Amino acid sequence: MSDINEIGATAFVIASIRALEPEKSPRLFDDPYAEWFSNDRARSAALRMDEAFPPSTTMVRIRTRYFNRFVEGAVAAGARQVVLLGGGFDMRAHILAGSGAAFFEVDQKAVLDFKRTVLAGRGIEQAPSVFGNYLEVDVPDGLAEIGFDPEAPTAMVWEGNTMYLPPESIMPFLNRLASAMSSFRIAFDYFSVDLQDRDFDTEEDRERLEGVEKAMGASFPTGFPDLTVFETEAPFRVAGSGSFAELAEEYGMGNVVAEYPEDWRETLKLYRYCVLERE
Repeated sequence: MSDINEIGATAFVIASIRALEPEKSPRLFDDPYAEWFSNDRARSAALRMDEAFPPSTTMVRIRTRYFNRFVEGAVAAGARQVVLLGGGFDMRAHILAGSGAAFFEVDQKAVLDFKRTVLAGRGIEQAPSVFGNYLEVDVPDGLAEIGFDPEAPTAMVWEGNTMYLPPESIMPFLNRLASAMSSFRIAFDYFSVDLQDRDFDTEEDRERLEGVEKAMGASFPTGFPDLTVFETEAPFRVAGSGSFAELAEEYGMGNVVAEYPEDWRETLKLYRYCVLERE
């Protein structure tokens, strides 16, 4: 675990938030594995997130439900493969194992080695995986070596990643994927603000986001104030987007979000999801 860097370590925090879901009402998802990856340090970080900006952990819960539904909807629409890209301790390969799709994972070697060890200790096999930083390894070739079909319809989950990445790395990475795969959709979460220049509308927005950064122990260098960049600099079309707070009503959380102070609700508009479709 000591080899897991500060970005990889955020996976423990997310697992700790997910592990508390059985105590929540309404319950948005089932992840019986999350507690295996929780620890005291990560639970403390989750508490600090709540202290910095109370809606932050609620948004993690809503985004988990959103990405579950993205996978379920993609498979129902014909996707035969699902790639969990930088998923940390994402257990959808096991939770949704009966969906009929093949699951693959790509993440830092230290993260996946730790995950594989935990699962093996409980008699569970890790999903076929590419062990490496996806910005540095040949992801399409790595996937092909473990049984991935680049011609088959594919859904990619890129949850909790874009905000941590160097901004100059994202378009080259997406273009490498697009050049090797003929039919896929990729869903991700992002902040709709220029995080390099910290170009926030209000000082309160900046303070809240930086409080979450501090709690997570990792900085957010990248945001996307304009999604058309994915259509002009890569061969995608934006197939869907919105804020996670907008999903609250659909997921039975409408009253929770409605009771937040108005300025909190304004800040939440910055945290969004997007689905790109390969043209």
